[in-house]
Amino acid sequence: MSIDISPEVQSRLLASAQPEGVSLDAFLERLINERDELTAIIEQSHARLEPLSQDDIQDKIERGFVQSERGDVVDSDAFCRELLSDLDDMERKRRVGRVAMF
Repeated sequence: MSIDISPEVQSRLLASAQPEGVSLDAFLERLINERDELTAIIEQSHARLEPLSQDDIQDKIERGFVQSERGDVVDSDAFCRELLSDLDDMERKRRVGRVAMF
């Protein structure tokens, strides 16, 4: 099977895959897998947590932007581990809060 992509996209993909020493196929597969993992995390968080307020969302976006401008970024595996840990902590705190209320 072959797919048609623009030369610009092909260059960007190769420029990302080559420094990692992986084939373009392996690189694309990893990107798809990471996207699937993030989708699953998001779906799990929606099922467990109340939605964020608009202000909370804006604060998180601004904080992330500032961090990225400083170069303070993490790889996808570390991000997923930290996000899952944060979600678990928030769920535990939410449950403790509900138990204390009864």
